[in-house]
Amino acid sequence: MIVEINQQQKEKIMKKLIAGSMAVFLSVPAFAGGQMYEQQPSNFMGWDILPYIALRGGATYGNLNYNFNDTKESVSQNLYQARVALGLSMYDTARLEIEGSFFTKGKHKKAFGDIDNVEVSSENIELMANTYMNIGHFRYIQPFAGLGLGMAFIQTKAQIPGYSHSKDNTRLSGMATLGLEMPFGCYSVDVAARYNYIDVASSMHDFSADIGIKYKF
Repeated sequence: MIVEINQQQKEKIMKKLIAGSMAVFLSVPAFAGGQMYEQQPSNFMGWDILPYIALRGGATYGNLNYNFNDTKESVSQNLYQARVALGLSMYDTARLEIEGSFFTKGKHKKAFGDIDNVEVSSENIELMANTYMNIGHFRYIQPFAGLGLGMAFIQTKAQIPGYSHSKDNTRLSGMATLGLEMPFGCYSVDVAARYNYIDVASSMHDFSADIGIKYKF
């Protein structure tokens, strides 16, 4: 069953997730005494496991393939994005996480057939289940690759003087990631390049770069 989520509901979800994640991220080190030490993992079925929380931010170049006036065009969009994740690190091997992604509004004017200056815009929030695998084993800079699958709550809109059409959708989303992680005790910094596909309109393709900080507790 697909559930439609309007823009007001999306904004409420985004604010609650960001506020809650920031509170957890700031309070966990305080309860741990604010020490920069190497955490001791728990052992579960032979795996050394550490839970973590991560905050990430960056920029996205997107292409939305949109149909209007019986014409399909590729609409380019430059966006900013923020990501909040809760996960489990399987020590020195892999990571599993749930991530919420929040994008600024993207808009661009395009000609569709004989109609010029059609403003096409999109706004979306994504909830993803991600898995990451380390590539090799290095002490100071660790390469990794990842795949994710989830849902995008997205609004697309086309507007010209005297006419406006918008639609809220809940659609499948997939993501592929390559990155580098740099550990500093219980913290680590990561940089990543991501490709994100959303099954909306005639497809949406996002290319992102971000930097983040992760706290293992």
